Amino acid sequence: MGPLSAPPCTQRLTWKGFLLTASLLNFWNPPASAQVMIEAQPPKISEGKDVLLFVHNLPQNLSGYIWYRGQATDIYHYIASYVVDNDIIIYGPAYTERKTVYSNASLLIQNVTREDAGSYTLHIIKRGDETTGVTGHFTVTLYPPSGTGHLPGINPF
Repeated sequence: MGPLSAPPCTQRLTWKGFLLTASLLNFWNPPASAQVMIEAQPPKISEGKDVLLFVHNLPQNLSGYIWYRGQATDIYHYIASYVVDNDIIIYGPAYTERKTVYSNASLLIQNVTREDAGSYTLHIIKRGDETTGVTGHFTVTLYPPSGTGHLPGINPF
């Protein structure tokens, strides 16, 4: 075996070098807060109101996404998908006219009922066949009519 083309490194790592390396590693690894998240706005809602499932930190290399009702990602729970390049929305069996899908991946559900409450799953498709799934939730509550302090038909005493 011939001589090495470069001399071996004999320098010791200094604190400045260590801190620079640690800083670069932190820069290259995005914090957990940069992960895709779904926020229900508002998280608790009364029947007849609208809820927006707002998507935070959507990736830049997005090819498309698919919304599902619940946590199952099968054809029966498929609400709609969005194809970024063609700006096309494809509706599935779980779609109703009260649901609106936006290009920023958010989902609006209008005039919610108790049956609408629960989990919704967003399946994100990135370029290069990389996929990610994230689930959001909201609840529907029955608020008493204003001024009565109790639910109709229920005697609080």
